[in-house]
Amino acid sequence: MGITVGITGHTNGFGKHISAKCKEVGYTVEGFSRTNGYDLLFNADAIFETKFDVIVNNAEAGNAQVNICLLANRKKIPCINIGSAITEAKVTKEEYIIKKQNKLALRNISTTLNQKYLTWGFLQDHELTKDNPNLITETTLEEAVQEVINELASLQYNV
Repeated sequence: MGITVGITGHTNGFGKHISAKCKEVGYTVEGFSRTNGYDLLFNADAIFETKFDVIVNNAEAGNAQVNICLLANRKKIPCINIGSAITEAKVTKEEYIIKKQNKLALRNISTTLNQKYLTWGFLQDHELTKDNPNLITETTLEEAVQEVINELASLQYNV
């Protein structure tokens, strides 16, 4: 395949699954998270000291995703932004209001910069689905990961 994929939040949750699948299909992975010394919230610039061909902007850490998509654009590195259906949710808790604002900003900037923005709904047992049952997804984890892999495959011809 020949490309190196940077992945934020590669050691837990969705990022861990993206990382594993990328390796399985033959991509080289450079991971960035707190577990290997990257504080994306306070120093997003640090990840760009490592060479990679495309970044999967997955880790939710305050407004770090917004900063990373802007930095990737400035450095002319393709960026796949992982969004959230929280943008369509009715939220009242301050924590979720802030997450929603960050994801709305990420979605809007992704559109403006012509970067890919991928998002899915929530699993039925997620706290937000209590007040937002319309956001329950039928998409499986494997299908969501495959969508990221498909996007990476389409980018490799442009890298």
